[in-house]
Amino acid sequence: MNVQIRQIKGDIVELVFNPKEEDLRVGETLSLREKSGDRGLIVQVIEFSTVTYPSLLLEMLQLVTGDPRIQMLNLADLYQPGLPETGNLKLAIAKIRKVVTWSN
Repeated sequence: MNVQIRQIKGDIVELVFNPKEEDLRVGETLSLREKSGDRGLIVQVIEFSTVTYPSLLLEMLQLVTGDPRIQMLNLADLYQPGLPETGNLKLAIAKIRKVVTWSN
């Protein structure tokens, strides 16, 4: 699953995802785990948002692709072949239900 955490504020998590790749629904519960750790979160999707701010689009593209060079692009560059479609990225707002530690 390619869902990235954009930010955590209090008990709310903003998740970046591409709805063509992930089928998230309101009420769905997700387990999010650190890449190189044993800690994680259990979250529940409570709403969705669309992305309209250009700077947020760039940030989300960088999160999803993992490509730091995207910071140097301008808006015209966002529509080049080979880059993910910016119109497809969405934000899921989720509520933290539990902080967990997984054992190996």
